[in-house]
Amino acid sequence: MIQSGINMEQVKAYNRAMIIQYICEHKTASRVDIAAECGLTPAAVTQIISPLIRDGIIVEVGTTGRKKGAGRRKVLLSMNYENIFLYSINIERFKTFIVLTDINGNAVAMDKVTTDYEMEPEAFLKIIAGACKDLADKGHASIKDKIKGVSVGIPGIVDIDKGISVDSIGMWNRPVEVCSILSNELGLPVIIQNDVSAFARAVLLLGEGRNKKNLLAVKWGQDIGGAIVINGEVYENKDRKVAGIGHMIVDPDGDICSCGKRGCLETVASYQKMKSIVPFEIEEIEEAFEKAVKEQNKEIEKAISFFALAIANACAICAPENIILSGPLFGVKGIRDKFALCIKKIDPSIDESRIIYSMITKSEEYIGPVAEFLQRAVFGIKF
Repeated sequence: MIQSGINMEQVKAYNRAMIIQYICEHKTASRVDIAAECGLTPAAVTQIISPLIRDGIIVEVGTTGRKKGAGRRKVLLSMNYENIFLYSINIERFKTFIVLTDINGNAVAMDKVTTDYEMEPEAFLKIIAGACKDLADKGHASIKDKIKGVSVGIPGIVDIDKGISVDSIGMWNRPVEVCSILSNELGLPVIIQNDVSAFARAVLLLGEGRNKKNLLAVKWGQDIGGAIVINGEVYENKDRKVAGIGHMIVDPDGDICSCGKRGCLETVASYQKMKSIVPFEIEEIEEAFEKAVKEQNKEIEKAISFFALAIANACAICAPENIILSGPLFGVKGIRDKFALCIKKIDPSIDESRIIYSMITKSEEYIGPVAEFLQRAVFGIKF
């Protein structure tokens, strides 16, 4: 009986996410169309979306043409993107992105600051809050009253209930009350999530995850991160810890990692490590990779092969339907092609068709926190 109840809740969550994803993808949709596409009854769709209409997450935006015969016009539904905005903040190891966006993930304004983790975190968070205020004040005063909250993505372990960054490995060396600090500065509710888990949520709601229940999302950029999706939900253990792809051991005789272990993937394939092999800024990775290929740089190939080893091992455990790649380093086609060859060599069962470079990567600086905000709003958290 208990197991049945848990399964029913999972089904409801999956159906709710599927409906939201469909509306986000199509901008407007009728209850009938949603039901047909998602394999639900119109009554079930109505039951799921009624609380979302009540809370202003979804709105009715008119009707479509008359159906054949004597049927009534279809009422069209849309996300309430004209009246709900948020600050989406992605704190990464070297750069922090601050974006004013609607709940469909359409950016209104964007800023970025250097992540200064030598500064006291409370002081740095006040700088972020100041950047948020500037975004609203400079040409966007008309929507200030429509900004309903703040959503933060950050590497490492977070306590989403208490709003704390528990362990942002390699950044802050102590727990930081991110949500309370930003909320006091901005006068808005604030939520927090691990950055890659938030991006995986975006894949489920806004990207390639629709109708997929088991995925492995992998990020290769300022940090290396991963998230496992099982039965349509981003996996976390009881301590909110997520898949630590960057801290999988790939070279037992390698260097000591910032996490304290030896030979983690971060020690051989991190942005910092790659820069030490071929100096470049992250925006210049494509040119750097082409130069490394011409010079037959074995260290770059070694880093990619270690990355492929880590992902092949992760796939052996979680058996994903697809591997979703994101991040500027995976944005280089040559790197993706080399990665696919390496992973195929390690595990021939991993077909290239299972490896997908996410279509929402172009907005990866902020789309994860947007999806997390949307997820929480959909499940009844008030903003």
